[in-house]
Order: sequence, then structure tokens, then C-alpha cells
Amino acid sequence: MRNSLHKIIDFLFNKSLYISGIAVIFLSIIDISNINEWNIEAFGVNNLEIGRILYYMTVLIALVFGIISITHAKDISELEKDKEEKGLKITDLESTLTEIVYETSDLFNSYIKLIVKNLGFTHQERISVYKVYSDGFKLIGRSSINPNLMEKGRSKYPITDGFIGKGWAEGEYFINNLPDPNARNGNTYYQAVNRINPIERDVVDNMNMKSRTYFVYRINGFDSTPKAILVFESERENAFTKELIVESLAGVKQPLVMFIEKNNGVKILDNVDLDNDNLEL
Repeated sequence: MRNSLHKIIDFLFNKSLYISGIAVIFLSIIDISNINEWNIEAFGVNNLEIGRILYYMTVLIALVFGIISITHAKDISELEKDKEEKGLKITDLESTLTEIVYETSDLFNSYIKLIVKNLGFTHQERISVYKVYSDGFKLIGRSSINPNLMEKGRSKYPITDGFIGKGWAEGEYFINNLPDPNARNGNTYYQAVNRINPIERDVVDNMNMKSRTYFVYRINGFDSTPKAILVFESERENAFTKELIVESLAGVKQPLVMFIEKNNGVKILDNVDLDNDNLEL
């Protein structure tokens, strides 16, 4: 019973504007048809002015529900205004967060650029950093003096495929003598890569950089949990040695770990700028 009454009250409250309007229309009908002059004999009264009673009841209903509808409209207006203000604040926060993420990403890439310079890498080399999110890798940093090699790849990379999957599983992986990727329509190159760790043929064919020297190095976080991998690669055969890379990382490993630990921007933005079709081993 209480629930039914509550529903009726809610219905009348929500429809107050319509009820008030109907009451006003009914008042006009009463005036036009002279209903307010009706008299009946009831309750021992010979001349009960039923028409006037209906008139005043209709006036009361029109006033009450008119006031309710005005108050309700005001509440809705205030709620909409409050919602709009909160929406603007959320938009401002999102914009600020996006700016911070991009600034952090730029700073991280600048740091990788210094490593590229210190290693004496040419236009045929690059460094990429992939961090693990859920069940895959996401590219969080990349640097090369060759802008063509800076192009981003997929938004997500399988955690088990190719050299990055092998380096992640084993801690590191180095190779410096992969075949010429242009020989025999790329068949020799693909067969060599696929023998080391299985990977789809179309992934290899669509790579924007088919390297012949690779060094994949896993980075652990401050809690010794594997967090990311560094990929050093070159289009040249025997371009660098593993020892050279490991030695160069000795003095910069801690800052790298710090950047990687704090770099959650790629997750927040869902890698929005990594939407090209170029792929990676």
C-alpha cells in the first residue's frame, strides 16, 4: 500500500505541469458553461453550490500543481547547471592529465635520444621501449636520428611473439647476422626469424624496419619484477655488440627504471597516437 501511494505521489509530482495546465483549461470550461452556478440538493442542504465547490477545488489544484511544476523546473535547471559545471571540471582535468602524459612521454623519449647519441647510432639504428600491460606489450618510447624509423607500430604486441617475446621470456636476446631482408622476396629473412621464435609472415612483411642486428634486454622494476624490454636494432649486419649495449646501460639503468615505473600515460591514453599499420618483431 505504501509503495503504491509513493508511486502515485511521484507520478503526480512529475506530471505537475500537465495537471496544472489541465486544471486551467477546466476552469475555462467551468466559466464558459456556467458550471459554477450548479446547485444540487444533498447532505440535507437544499441549495448546495456544487459548481462553486468544483470551481474553487480546480483553482486550488491549478495553484498547487503550478507551484510544484515551477519548483520542479527550478530544481532540474540547477541540476543541469551543476552537471554542466562538473563536466567542464572533468574536461579540464582530462586536458591537464593529457598534457602531463605527453610531457612525460617527450621527456622519456629525450632520455632515449641521449642513449642513441652516446652509442653513436646512425640513421640505420633505433631504440624502442615496450612496457607490459595485461597480456601484451605497449610501445612507451622510441628514438632514432632517422625520422622514418620513428614511426609507431601497433597499439599492442603479443607477449610471446618474435624477438621481443623471446627476450621477455629469457631476459635478453642478441643476434647480429640475420639475412638480407630483400633477398628471395624476403623468404630467407622470414624463415630465419621464424625459426628463432614463431611469428606471423604478414607481421614480418609489414614491418617498417627489417633489422639484421637485434639486442632485446628485459628491464626489471624496483621490486625486481619484469616490467619492460629495451630493443636495440640496426638494419646493418654486425652493427654493434651486446657488450657495448650492456656497458652503456650501466650508468643509466636506474633512471630508465624510474621512467618505466612511472610511465602509465600509455595506459591512460590507450596509446591513442600509436595507430599506424607498421609492425615490430
